[in-house]
Amino acid sequence: MNKVSASLFALCLCVLVTPAAAQVAPAPTAGTQTASVTYGPYVRLEFGGHFLDPDDGFWQSGAGDPQVSFDLARVEAGHGAIAVGFDWQNGFRGELSFMRTGEFGLSGPCSSASDGSSCTGTPHADITGGSFHSTVVMGNVYYAPFEAQGSNSVFQPFIVGGLGVAANRVDSWTRFNPAPPGGGAPTRVFGSNTTTDWAWSIGVGAALQVTRPGQRPVILEASWRHYDLGTAEGGDIANVGASRPVQPLTWENSSEVFSISVRIPLQRL
Repeated sequence: MNKVSASLFALCLCVLVTPAAAQVAPAPTAGTQTASVTYGPYVRLEFGGHFLDPDDGFWQSGAGDPQVSFDLARVEAGHGAIAVGFDWQNGFRGELSFMRTGEFGLSGPCSSASDGSSCTGTPHADITGGSFHSTVVMGNVYYAPFEAQGSNSVFQPFIVGGLGVAANRVDSWTRFNPAPPGGGAPTRVFGSNTTTDWAWSIGVGAALQVTRPGQRPVILEASWRHYDLGTAEGGDIANVGASRPVQPLTWENSSEVFSISVRIPLQRL
């Protein structure tokens, strides 16, 4: 074989072998790319939406009156949060977060009365308006099972739980009764009140490092969590009339929450 033939043979062999070699090497994915070191303190910014599904609210007007329950409507509001924490990069990280929700609306018809009287045949009140919001301080613990098993992937699913304190601020609430006992005002707007209670949450999510290895890490997170923010209770002083309810409008404040976060490690290793 002369030199020209040998050169052509070598060129053809390279053309044939190169695509086959390219097919053998798999393209990197989120599960195979190596994450940067994230060990140490971090800050996290979060935005999301609360889907409030309150347990049936209730109130009691006077000492001799039945307790009336209300079918409070499911409502939505946004929230914002900031957290500072520490990532041990062994599957566990912990943080302290501060969260504030937007304003939720309040409304719902009478659903039942403790004495068995009918909501339609008896002059029981309905809740026709109002608003409230919550401020929450919570400690959160995250567990990433794959990272705990030694995975250093840029994509890490996790479970999260939290325990803290919530301040539930009811700005106002309105009760409407077309035929109030004793001939009082059909509409009474009650003032504000803040109740403080224990709060907890639990949920699942995933984190994705969007920067390349060697760069300062920036991690995006998405999560779905259940929050129980304790009891919310409205004020008992109305705009008209001197009487105060035995029990103002009260309900259990619980939500399903979807959120998106940006987490930035503060220590560059």
